[in-house]
Amino acid sequence: MKIGFIGLGIMGKPMVKNLLKAGHEVLVYDIIDENVNEVVSAGAKSAGSTKDVAAECKLIITMLPNGPEVKTVVLGANGVLEGASADTILVDMSSIAPDVAKEVHDACAAKGVKMLDAPVSGGEPKAISGELSIMVGGEKAVFDKVYDVLMAMGASCVLCGDIGAGNTTNLPIKLLWR
Repeated sequence: MKIGFIGLGIMGKPMVKNLLKAGHEVLVYDIIDENVNEVVSAGAKSAGSTKDVAAECKLIITMLPNGPEVKTVVLGANGVLEGASADTILVDMSSIAPDVAKEVHDACAAKGVKMLDAPVSGGEPKAISGELSIMVGGEKAVFDKVYDVLMAMGASCVLCGDIGAGNTTNLPIKLLWR
């Protein structure tokens, strides 16, 4: 399965590299060319926009700084929803407010796109080693479809409840890491 991955920062780059090591084909997008070039040299392919990623991939993972960036990338002009089809799955692995996750989920659902919120804990070292803890909110059937892909980046992956539950569960865990 070709996986689309949007957001190649400190966490996203090693996550993509772990997907590549697991044998997945990965199409990437980021606004920083240097980050794109680094993962392309590791075997990924690059896309011209988030819309292009969604048009080519049935599974899209986002790893972005915060809620406003997630909303722009998914809901904005030339965004994921403009390129996605009804059988697409979006997994947002960013740490965002649960209400933002629900807002993006509702917009996805209106187009027939399934969504999970799946923030991570473990920081850059665990992203590099592929040992992230992944807390997921969303439908179990969707979680089951992407579980193996998530486990290519993590040591544990747990379904915590409905959409928004991943981010609700993740916040106390991140506070403990500080």
